[in-house]
Amino acid sequence: MSSSVCDWCSGRSPLVEGVDRTAQRPEPAGRPRLSRRAPRGGGFVTDYDVAAIEEFINRGLDKGLTAKARGDALEDLFCYLLELLPGVSVRRKVVDRFKSSEVDIIVANIGEARWLKTYPTIFLVECKNWDNPVDSQSVLAFSGKLEMRYVELGVLVAASGITGDEKDLASAHHIIEMHQSKGRRIVVLTLESLRKVRTTDDFETLLRDRLLNTVGASHL
Repeated sequence: MSSSVCDWCSGRSPLVEGVDRTAQRPEPAGRPRLSRRAPRGGGFVTDYDVAAIEEFINRGLDKGLTAKARGDALEDLFCYLLELLPGVSVRRKVVDRFKSSEVDIIVANIGEARWLKTYPTIFLVECKNWDNPVDSQSVLAFSGKLEMRYVELGVLVAASGITGDEKDLASAHHIIEMHQSKGRRIVVLTLESLRKVRTTDDFETLLRDRLLNTVGASHL
């Protein structure tokens, strides 16, 4: 992956001293410039670079790479999608002061993106690029990170989904439902759902729909 694409996913905020520097970032060499289209529902729609998305995904699926490198590829992909949304800044691989817990991505959201108004100003992202569905203990551990930091919402990017059945609220889905009753929501996204994203509107709509599914799935 070129260094310019890495710069997009480095965790540096696009807002520096009140100046939006997002527009000043260089485009990846040899790739088409990102285009902005007419407003849709109150905001501009930006096209993602499909080749860049596929590059991240292919790295994440490459069994010749280490588990860490494959996991980093999924984080890179999600940061790339996030950082083209207006009013969003990310920080990556944040370790607490006791060096006992790491958060993959912390997101600051000032609510400029249309459907990110339904998300809190701060939320966490955990990326699991596993061949198998994420189990209930891992979901429980992520919920613990939210609780420890007093964060009300987390996004779990699980390449192969999570265990159990969403309709029956079994296994990992039960953990999500249980913690929603305590005021903490976990939104689950799969690699397949991210692969279909082509524009910022697609991504915002995906985040909105998955949040609504999370809230609506509760039986409490």
